[in-house]
Amino acid sequence: MSVVIYRNMLNAEMKRFGEFSKTIANNLKHNNIETSIIFDDKKYRCLSNIQNHNTIIFIAHGSADTIYHKYDHKYDNHQPLINKENASVLKDKKVIAISCGTAKILGPYACTYAGCKVYLGFLHKIHFNKKNEKPCSKKYREFLTICYKNCFAEIIEKAILEKWNFSKLALILKLKLNKTVVERAQLISKSKPMYYRYHGFDQAILAVTNVADNINVFGNDREIVE
Repeated sequence: MSVVIYRNMLNAEMKRFGEFSKTIANNLKHNNIETSIIFDDKKYRCLSNIQNHNTIIFIAHGSADTIYHKYDHKYDNHQPLINKENASVLKDKKVIAISCGTAKILGPYACTYAGCKVYLGFLHKIHFNKKNEKPCSKKYREFLTICYKNCFAEIIEKAILEKWNFSKLALILKLKLNKTVVERAQLISKSKPMYYRYHGFDQAILAVTNVADNINVFGNDREIVE
């Protein structure tokens, strides 16, 4: 088994979001499964380390054709980690991309032209926006963050531990995201109905189900997460 998690450290929000990678690695260690984490500010070292593993889990900002090493909201000064120009680093690799939008261009390109075995990604943003376009409160964002992080941690850990194929991973991740957000929202709705309405948690259900519905797998979905 050779699984590595690339956890972005050059963007503060993604650095915090990616903390669930430590939960995965620590829990797997108790089952005698060593899972490496790439947490480095140097792009060349990250790319070099990726070459030593079979399955790569990316936790980073993304766009349609890029996984980012550095993503700078303020100055729009981004540094790609992987895009079409160097997608060959994914040759013979199996990819799980917890990154916004990369299933639109990068995923299919990597599998069709760069020799990537299989690529699971998201067609659109892993978003926090409300469909009704009302402002998002801090509590709303915290609610969604917990939903996403808990689901990703639990399902990816199980996929590695139980050696799921990518088809099963995509299906169960979709189901888990949908189930988790509904159950957590219903619990708050019953116990704190005013709090639920004030923060618009009904919109959180729409956000997460949209993300779940846009999980895509390219390449050989029978490949095993290992």
